[in-house]
Amino acid sequence: MARNRIIYGSQSVWCNGEVLYRVQTLGSTTTFTSEDIFELGHLDIVDVVDDVPAVAVTLNTNDWGDVHTMAVLAQVSSDKIDMDANANSTNANLQTVDVSGSPLSLYHHGVCLADFAVTCGNLPGVSVWAPVQSECDLGTLADNIDQTLYMDQVYVNSLEFGYTTGANATENYGAETDQKMWLLNDGAFVNWEEVTVTGSMVSFDIAASGVNLAVFSDNSMGFLRTDDDGVRGMTLYDGTDMMVLPVASGSAAAADQFTIDFNTAYPTDGAYTVYLPTSIEGVAYVPAAGHKVFALYAADGYVPTMNKYFEVVTAEDRAEGVGAVRQGQVEIYIVSDTDASYENAWRLTACTITSDLTREALAELGHLGPYDRPLTVPVPITVTIDTTAGDLEHWSRFAGRYGEFAADTMNEIDLADLMASDDLKLVVKVFAQTDEEAGGTGANRKVADGSDLLNLPNSQAAAEYFVSASAANSTLGTYAAANEREWALKTIVVEHLKITDEAYTLDMGTNATQTFGFRSTNDLYVIKGDLDIDHITGGNKIRRNS
Repeated sequence: MARNRIIYGSQSVWCNGEVLYRVQTLGSTTTFTSEDIFELGHLDIVDVVDDVPAVAVTLNTNDWGDVHTMAVLAQVSSDKIDMDANANSTNANLQTVDVSGSPLSLYHHGVCLADFAVTCGNLPGVSVWAPVQSECDLGTLADNIDQTLYMDQVYVNSLEFGYTTGANATENYGAETDQKMWLLNDGAFVNWEEVTVTGSMVSFDIAASGVNLAVFSDNSMGFLRTDDDGVRGMTLYDGTDMMVLPVASGSAAAADQFTIDFNTAYPTDGAYTVYLPTSIEGVAYVPAAGHKVFALYAADGYVPTMNKYFEVVTAEDRAEGVGAVRQGQVEIYIVSDTDASYENAWRLTACTITSDLTREALAELGHLGPYDRPLTVPVPITVTIDTTAGDLEHWSRFAGRYGEFAADTMNEIDLADLMASDDLKLVVKVFAQTDEEAGGTGANRKVADGSDLLNLPNSQAAAEYFVSASAANSTLGTYAAANEREWALKTIVVEHLKITDEAYTLDMGTNATQTFGFRSTNDLYVIKGDLDIDHITGGNKIRRNS
């Protein structure tokens, strides 16, 4: 039966084996670049030369108080992306350092801009796919798939966090690639498998439950990633680097490739046996602890492991009951190294954090498409703050003279004061409850009686939270009773703010407004949970944990 339409309830979005939640828009616009070739003495077109197609990817989501989407797109390693245990040196991605940059052994779950630049242990770009469910199964979670949009080597090139009164908070991403395809019929199901290496061969569920690997029109096996020569294969992580190696059919291991045995089942579970390479580029490959193999392939069904059309959020440590957040769930702070406590910035109407992650397409002779798109550094960050004008509190905060303002001892403030301040930091905290439910803001927020935090809609268990308080690591806790303090779902920190512009506007019929613009570079950090002031003042900073 011909499909008549695709609507939001029939298409999910996945990235590197993880479903992306609260997605509002998925766009992929392709521009085909070609040149008509002419010659002197001949009026007709001689040839049409094709260049690299450009696919612009748009991923707009609601901010729901979790760092999951950003972490997946930034390829945070699998041992740090779960974020379901107290943070330590092994499983945490962020760390507090002192004024000299020395680590303080204070660890936090989260993600930062530097993660988008890391190539060690990451592939060039991420793999994104969007399965389209059968029309007859609309409204269910049935794994009946009509077709799947697949894009490989997708590079994030922009991000934006937007917090505005009267609208849902947003977390939006832009990306680029030159690869896009649709999979259907016997290849409609995209599967992701991740296996830890323990010996000279591993087992994949490709054949389990009667699932068959697709065969593409060029008679190649249905693996979706390719090596540098365009040969389809699987991915090996050797503890340091990720590399795509070809897959061949056979019954014994060989050099520089995986070998899949379609005739002999793996001894323990009946799935296909995959032999690891004996050597890589002339160097013997010796499996070791921490090494992994990733298989991404098209098939005529989903294998049981990690693969499905959609999965509802049920983890207690994620904000499963939060679909979007609005102004009553967002607190904005402007702090400096001398601040002793958070002071909520009042009368803010909007705060937008934008970063352009510019990519350089590296090309080489012999290949049409670029072989990599590394991030150009430093990475610029732009912060825009809109306020309803009243007194001069914001001027005094941004000038680092709030103490004088609060004590009524300030007699003047000018542009030189704003220019002199260069240690400002923006802190954004996102909460599950509104201030009305919590009965206050900041440290006065309390868990309301009957709140979903105490009785989650799906898992029927109290919500978990993370907090880095009193110079401690991010610690996992569980809400136990009403009237205990509510902690932020996530905290965004932008360091080294420098003011770039300021505007005061008063029009007929509207309130006067003040707008402030700031710039920074590189230092944008998103922490899962709450973060106390002592982690970012007194010269302390947040940095990526190596």
